[in-house]
Parts: sequence; C-alpha cells; structure tokens
Amino acid sequence: MGKSRFVVAFGDFIIDAPIGRRQAGALLSLLRVLYVDYLGAYRNYRGVVLNIGRFARRLAVRIVREFGIECREGTMFRDPCLVIYDVGLDIPPMVFRVGGDASFEDILREVLRRGFIDVVGDLHVEVTYVYRDGGRLRVGSDYFRVVVNGPDDIYIEYRDPDEE
Repeated sequence: MGKSRFVVAFGDFIIDAPIGRRQAGALLSLLRVLYVDYLGAYRNYRGVVLNIGRFARRLAVRIVREFGIECREGTMFRDPCLVIYDVGLDIPPMVFRVGGDASFEDILREVLRRGFIDVVGDLHVEVTYVYRDGGRLRVGSDYFRVVVNGPDDIYIEYRDPDEE
C-alpha cells in the first residue's frame, strides 16, 4: 500500500484504504451520509435489529466503486484493497495518515488517542476485507478479538471462522 496511507474513522468504523488525503476527506463525507442514514433507520424502526454485516458489505462495495480502488487478484485475506473495522465505538470524525507498515494495533491506538476514547476490558472487532477473486469483487470477513488493557497495551487475538 505504499510508504504511507490514510485512515478514515467515524462512528463504529475504522476504514483503511489506499487513498490520498482528498479522497479520504470525500470518503469521510460519504461515511457521514451513510452513517446518518443508518442511524436514522435504527431510530425509526424500534425493535428491528439491523444486520451490521450487510451494512458494512454495502459500504465496502460502494467505497471500492466510488473511489476506483483497485483490488489485486489473490487468495482470501491476502492483499486486501480495502479493510473496514467495525469496532463498536462512538468515534468522532477523523482522517489521519499512518505509515505503510502500521498494524491495526497502531491504528486503533491512534484512534483512541485522537478521539480521547478510553476503553476498559475487551473490545470485539469485526473486520471486512475487500479483494478480487477470479476477476470479481469479493467481500469476505474474519474476526478479531482486540484486547485493550490501557492505551499502551493493545493486542489482537484472531478468531478462526472455521472453528465455529
């Protein structure tokens, strides 16, 4: 993904995409509109549990198409062109640059620092990968269990979907 990349975060989502600063700003605007619509639907239909996985899938496909993000051919979970983390936090709108070798722990630490968010205990994260498979756009998912024991002690445990 190059020497550096931009991360967009808002609401429940942290989005890691190979885009420039201007595209990141546009992506944040798009996310605000979609997220407000999502929250509006949540408020208007009490008792209805929205499928966040379906919402993240639609969001992923729309981002890839709207921003012309190229996805490399490859096997599952290898070189994704777009990663969306559903972290279940109330993140204020933010766009920031990270190094090309920044891990998710680094990104999460920066989001927590910038948003003045304090997390005590376990933070469960769902991650959506977008990549190409046989020439077609594919949205696949795996799961992380992110353990946060203070701002300097953040680590990830992977959960294998085949174990369920």
